[in-house]
Amino acid sequence: MILIGLGIAAPVTHVHAGTHTAELGTPELKIVSQPFHVFTSVNARFVLSPNLDTFVAADDRLEFLLHRRVASRDSFRSIADGDVIPAVIDSISYRMSRVPRDSAGNRIAVVPIITKDKQGASLSIPFDGVYPLTIRIVDSQTGDVVTSVLTFLNRRDTKSEIAVVPFSTVVSLTGPPSLTTDGTSVITDSARDSVARLITFLTTFRSRVTISIQPEIIAAFANSSQPADAELFIKLRELLRDRTIVNTTFAPCNPSLFAAMGLTAEFIAQLKFGEGTLNRLLPGVTIQRHTWIASDNIDAPAMSVLKSAGITSIILLPAAQTLVTSERSLSLLARATKTGNEMISVISPLSGVTQVKHAQPTGSERLTYKIAAELLVERDDLLAEENDPSEIKMGVVASFSDMAESGAVVTATRVLSQSSGFSMNDFGGSVIVNPITPAVAFAKNATSFDTSRSSSIRATRRELDATQSMLGPDDVRRETWPSRFSLGTSTITASPGAYITSLRTTMRATRDAITVTTPKSVTLSSRTGAIRIQVRNDSDQDLTVRVRMASAKLTLSEPVRMVVLTKGGTTELNVSATTRASGEIPISIWVSTPEGNLSVVDPITISANVNAIAAYGQLVSALLLLVLFVWWWSNRRSARRERLNATTV
Repeated sequence: MILIGLGIAAPVTHVHAGTHTAELGTPELKIVSQPFHVFTSVNARFVLSPNLDTFVAADDRLEFLLHRRVASRDSFRSIADGDVIPAVIDSISYRMSRVPRDSAGNRIAVVPIITKDKQGASLSIPFDGVYPLTIRIVDSQTGDVVTSVLTFLNRRDTKSEIAVVPFSTVVSLTGPPSLTTDGTSVITDSARDSVARLITFLTTFRSRVTISIQPEIIAAFANSSQPADAELFIKLRELLRDRTIVNTTFAPCNPSLFAAMGLTAEFIAQLKFGEGTLNRLLPGVTIQRHTWIASDNIDAPAMSVLKSAGITSIILLPAAQTLVTSERSLSLLARATKTGNEMISVISPLSGVTQVKHAQPTGSERLTYKIAAELLVERDDLLAEENDPSEIKMGVVASFSDMAESGAVVTATRVLSQSSGFSMNDFGGSVIVNPITPAVAFAKNATSFDTSRSSSIRATRRELDATQSMLGPDDVRRETWPSRFSLGTSTITASPGAYITSLRTTMRATRDAITVTTPKSVTLSSRTGAIRIQVRNDSDQDLTVRVRMASAKLTLSEPVRMVVLTKGGTTELNVSATTRASGEIPISIWVSTPEGNLSVVDPITISANVNAIAAYGQLVSALLLLVLFVWWWSNRRSARRERLNATTV
């Protein structure tokens, strides 16, 4: 049924006599608080903001117009957007002079709401459902509407049996990176506010929720030197110990982009690094590694990337739902098509729910009830279609990076948790689907991705893995380098190439700190001797390298060695060498990374001067001395015999 009726009059600036129009601003009617669930007859207390005195006279009227209940979700959309207003079925009004104030100066209107037949001055809501309610101020002299606001009430009979459907609040905290291109971390006040709001929510809302937090944010607060940041991190870590958190890449990555660049292995590496960061900084917190929360459109190639990464469940945020086609409501559990034998479940929270309008007055509670009311209407629609309650997977996304949006969504979540028709769930775990689960298809992504950076990313990955192997096990660069590389592949950075360029410059400087200081020529005085190889490390940290030596005419002991080079010093290697030849013998020396065989020092050649004849000379000299001694001894004996045998004349 198409809902028709009275339209809410557009706000009209009401100027009393003696007031200059130029001095007046636009009037606003803000709802500070109101009841939402109506279970029985009640005196409902509406608290309205006090900033209307300039426009309101004592005899103006405060009116409450109750509209016909919402028939369907489509009707709700039209009503919430102001395109269609249902007929008014009941009303009540008060003179502004009779509306009291509280200690804060807020206007307080107590409205009797009757859940049975109408009695006296009241609003009658006899049937279950969601009812639009217009609150407006009317000029008593002209009848013009000074200002108005639309909100909603949920009438439910506590004796009625309501099917319970699974519902989850998807906590999604992302934001601009704190890590800069040079590796320093700068946390903004906005980021601190976001984390503080999340901590407040998790502290006061103990029901199960689905949590996804950008690991880069957690790392920034964990490594911050500011005491306030460390305190926020500790509070957040403790609150997450009895919950689960969905795994994600260190910084947001678009699997469709990685698929277009042919970098499936790199996406998997980024996912593992994100998991490693969460495990290292959040010990004891359960990581859901088989679920992917998509904030970008997913096409068929992207689905292939996610399959390769072991993903079996996908949660589509609103921005990722535009390419999805389904014969049924996206709030129903579905499975992805064209995934082979793998059954990948698809859940779409905030499916089609009206987005929060940032233009709405700040602090207005009507945003809360707009969200809650639409989810209630959607649930009623799904149950009216005789869907199995277990197949319904409803949810709403709370993005704590925006104060107004997160405040409205969080309050709506609290309101819905008080309803008997929802069970709070964590959708982060694997959800089982089967071949008869209704399928959803993902259309081809029309976005033209820049794939020119794929070769640079591949080269940087090889360089990173190789250079990182030079670092000690506790070197902080084992975390900061991959972090900078992740931001160089992320869609959250405005200039990802700057992170790649800066990182490669840093790694090259680390390798350039290594030099070979061995003289170009060494001497061996015998066939067996020792060659001393000197390698210098001019950096401020110990580094490990692989040193390889080779010679066609020398036999070297341990020609390949893993050497830890002391920071700011020269390390000497004694290499035993054996040869049978003499002369000038070339020796080649390579210095590379322990892994990846990336050259640290360009290959060099030194000469070993082998004077092997010296040993033979000593032997010959000894023999000549022996011959001389024998000759001398023989001559001496001969002379003696001649003297003894001489004839006297």
